[in-house]
This record gives sequence, structure tokens and C-alpha cells, in this order.
Amino acid sequence: MNQDIPFTIAEIAAAIADGTITAEAVAGDVLERCRTFAHLGAIISQDPDALIAAARAADQRRRANAALGPLHGVPLLIKDNIDTQDLPTSAGTPALEHDTPAHNAPVVQRLVDAGALIAGKANLYELAVGGSSYNKHFGEVRNPWNTKCMPGGSSSGPAAAVAARMVPGALGTDTNGSVRGPCSLSGIVGLRPSFQRYPFGGVIPPTPTRDAVGIMANSTADLALLDHVLAHERLSTKPEALPPVSLAGLRLGRPRGEFYRLMDDAVVRVIDAAVERMQDAGAIIVEVDLPDIVNLTAQTAWIISTFEVAREMPGYMERRGTSLTVDEIVAGIAWSTVRDRFHPGTVDLAALEPRYRKAMDEYRPQLQHILQSYFTDHDVAAMIFPTTPFPAPELLGDTGDDIADMVVNGTLVKRGFSAVINNTVHQSAAGIPSMVVPAGLSDEGLPVGLSFDGPMGSDRQLLAIGHAFEQVRGEFALPEMVGPDTY
Repeated sequence: MNQDIPFTIAEIAAAIADGTITAEAVAGDVLERCRTFAHLGAIISQDPDALIAAARAADQRRRANAALGPLHGVPLLIKDNIDTQDLPTSAGTPALEHDTPAHNAPVVQRLVDAGALIAGKANLYELAVGGSSYNKHFGEVRNPWNTKCMPGGSSSGPAAAVAARMVPGALGTDTNGSVRGPCSLSGIVGLRPSFQRYPFGGVIPPTPTRDAVGIMANSTADLALLDHVLAHERLSTKPEALPPVSLAGLRLGRPRGEFYRLMDDAVVRVIDAAVERMQDAGAIIVEVDLPDIVNLTAQTAWIISTFEVAREMPGYMERRGTSLTVDEIVAGIAWSTVRDRFHPGTVDLAALEPRYRKAMDEYRPQLQHILQSYFTDHDVAAMIFPTTPFPAPELLGDTGDDIADMVVNGTLVKRGFSAVINNTVHQSAAGIPSMVVPAGLSDEGLPVGLSFDGPMGSDRQLLAIGHAFEQVRGEFALPEMVGPDTY
């Protein structure tokens, strides 16, 4: 690997812009990294020739002194349920393996308009309806920290690829924590933005109220740059610049209770140490719980997803420009577990609509009010808690899934893996932003993620808080496989 090439999004963009390196060299390096770590199973499709051609065109544009976007020449990976017009969007399912949409998803188009190059499409849990990294058709994704472990799901491929430094950044999708969980288990940063901060559309399966495209990288500075591009914010300073935040005097809420319902002692030790470092830097930790948050979230979340996927799928397929039908996609599903979960064509929308309306008109506003009151009543800028209740578990394969039994603190917990999303659903149900930053490593050398939730619309402030935490945490380790010879 070329060790002269920087490997953060901001550094790559700056070096290409000033001519220190070429986009072609970066693209070639990324392709080499993807070949080196192909055994992780992170990527479904790539077009190396097209990537090199696009990089050469980017170099020609710079030599011609044309205006350059903030991501000019930077290769990024796209989760394979986000539409791209130059590569198939399979959603991890056989029927769509060779089906290429007519248009880029709006978020992909914003990246392209900013000069980014599409490095490939990333593996995922089939049709994004589960939290493990298993995919019966395309193969399971492995965690670069320990290849016997999973990187979580459903955005398993993007997380593993960013953690292994195959690419400097990626897009995932997040309905129940499908960006933040994998980021936590893979030792990278990720942001699920506020409701409607990024344009929606071109994502399968479509859940416009609850789903969001999320960003994944190795530093909050890189997240800030991606967020700037996707949110189309006008900034007076550099796109990656964040509002100044000091931990000294910063009030952070720390709910326990239901957030620690099932929690591995290894995670608690790492999170406690991270909180102590913030306190040493002057942060004020406000210990206040959020009772009944899980129950209210469940009343809000699940019916919205079920109803909206069934309602939106026909329109999505029409806009996608494919001849396939929803029934044909379902018939081709590779794994019976997925078929049990994904059957929008059989949903009786009329029968479900009263429950959907109650969730939208009653439960969701209640949840939003409770969360907003938490921030305002206790005067906290964000709330902090463990993203996932355990570090990366061993690969489950086709013998277990996200309801598999788990051993937590030496005790067998039936259906314990379902708790992986315990702390990552209320944000999507309410629409508030949520970010994960690596807090440290367990005694077994596996990453533990710390979540920061903020009020609606506080995305830049939340990123700045995460950046402040990064400063007191110090440089985060690399997976052992990403050693001096590969980084």
C-alpha cells in the first residue's frame, strides 16, 4: 500500500486539490486495499476500470483549473441498498443482484456533485431487515478487529470497509441503529442525522419517517465534511469546521435504567472510563433516567416501518425504473428468515392505518416531547450511553440471527442478540440526531462505542461534542490487520 497517501477524507480532498497527490493514485490505492481485505466480505460490486477513469477525469479537471467540490476525487463506498446509476443496487438480495437503477439516490448525487467518486457497493444484511452481518447470498461480513466476529448490521459492509481502511468513508442506512451499531462494533464514527436533514429517496426498503442515510468514517472531522455536503449547509469557514465546543462546563445527560437493561461488564468498564475522562476535562455529568422510553419507542416504531414499507414499495420500484415487481423480489429472497420479515405485498394497509395514525399522531409526538424535555429540563447539550450492550459477538452464521442466544457476563441470555438495538431505536422513531464515537477497547481488544444523542437539528453541535471527546480520548487504535505494512 502507498503510505505516502493520506487516508482521511479531508486530507485526501486537500491533497488532491493542491496537487500533492492525484485522484488516480488514491483510486488505485483504494482498489489495492479492497483486494487486500477482500476476505472480509465487505463489498458486493465494484468497477475498477470505471473508478480509475473517473479519477483520471478528476485529475484533468484540476489541471484545467476548474472549480473543485469539497470531495473532489475522494472514493467513497455506498451501502448496496442506496441507488446508484452506474452500479447495481442489489439490497443484498438475489433478484436485484444485476439490476441497476435509472438514477442515483439524492444523497449519492450530492456526493457526486461535490466531486466524490463511487468506490463500490457494500454488503449488508439481506434487504436491510436484520442486525447481524450474515447474508446467505453474498456471504457474511467479518470484523477487521477479529475476523471470527461480526461488525454488526445491517450496514455491515460499509462499517468493516471503513474500519479496515479499505475506503476513507461510506454511506449506510439506519432505521433501528443499522449505521450506529456497526460503527460501534467496528471502532469507527457514525452519524444518523436529524429527520429530513439529508434528502430521502432511492433507498430500499423505503421508510421515509424512520429511515435515514447515515455517514461513516474514522473521525468526526470527516463526518463534518460529509454532513456539510449532504445537508447542503452554507458555512462561512471550511466545510469540515465545527462550532467550538469545550468539555469544560458542558452538561451531558447520562440515562441508565432501560439503557443498561442488558449490559456486558466489559462495555460498562470502557464507558465508565470514557465518562471519567470527560469529567476530568470539566464535563458535568447529569445522572437522569428516561423511564418507559423502550415501551413508548416500541409503540411508535414498528408499526410505522411496517406500514410505510408496504405503502412506499410500489412507488420506489416505479422510480427505480426496473421491470421487477415486489412479489418477484420476495420470491427470490435467499434466506427464509428474511422472507418471514419482508412481505410488503401481503400487508393490509387499510387494516393497519388506524394503528399507523395513532403512532404518528399520538405516540411519536409523545416520544419527541419526552426527549426534548430531557434536554431542556435538565439543561444538557446531549445524552450519552453505550451504543450496543456488548462488543462484537462471534459470527452467527445461518444457525443464529438477531434473536440468537448470547452469553453476557457469563450467563446465557435467550434471544439476547435482540438487545443489540435496545439503545438505537428511539432516535429514529423521534427523528433526533445520534452519533457514535469509539470510546475504547475491551480487554479482548474489541471496540466499544459511546453514543451522543442531541435535540432535533443539533447535528453540527453534536459533531463538535464528539470531536471534543475525541481530543480527550486520544488517538484510537487500528485493527491489528491494518498495520504498518497496510496503512
